[in-house]
Amino acid sequence: MLFDSLDKLKRNSILSSILLVFLGAVIIICPQSYIPVLTLAFGYILVIISIILILNFLSSKKSLMDYIKFTGSMILGIVGLAVLLYRNDVMRVLAWLFAFLLILDGARTLFHAFTYARRSQRRGWWVLAILSGILIVIGIVLFINPFRNTSDTLMKAIGCAVFFSAIVSGIRLIWTWPLRSSKGGNEDGE
Repeated sequence: MLFDSLDKLKRNSILSSILLVFLGAVIIICPQSYIPVLTLAFGYILVIISIILILNFLSSKKSLMDYIKFTGSMILGIVGLAVLLYRNDVMRVLAWLFAFLLILDGARTLFHAFTYARRSQRRGWWVLAILSGILIVIGIVLFINPFRNTSDTLMKAIGCAVFFSAIVSGIRLIWTWPLRSSKGGNEDGE
C-alpha cells in the first residue's frame, strides 16, 4: 500500500519538477515585450485544461474525488477566463494564481514530509519540512505582491519562485523514498 502511493508520488514529483523547471525558465527568460503574449497563452491553456478536466468529469464514475477534481477544474477555468478578460490586471491575477499554487505545493510537501519522509527513516527529513514552510512563505509573499512597480520584476519573482518549487519537488522525491531496514524488511512491515 505504501509503495503504491510512493510510486505515484515519484511519478508526480518527476513530472512536476520537469514542468516547473521549464515554466520557470520561460518566465525568467521572457523579455518585457512578450509578457502580454505569454499571459494570453497562459489564459488559453488554463481554459483548455479546464474544459478537458470537465469533460473527464462527465465521463467518470462520479466519486467524491471526481467532484473535488471538478471543483478544481471549474476554479481553473474561472482563473483562465479572468486572465483573458482582465488583461490590464493580469499580472496581479497571475501572481495570485502562482501564490495559491505555491502554497498548495508547500502544504502538500509538508504533508509528505511528515507522512513519508519521517517514516522512511532518513536523517534530516525535517529539512523537507523547513523547505515546504519556505515555499508557503514565498507563496504568501507573492500573494501580498510587494513587486507593484513593474511587471518585469513580478515575472522574475514568479519565475524564481517556480524554480525553487521545482527544487523542493526534487528534494521531496529523494526524501520520501523509504530505505531498507537492517532487519531486511521495508518500512511498511514487509
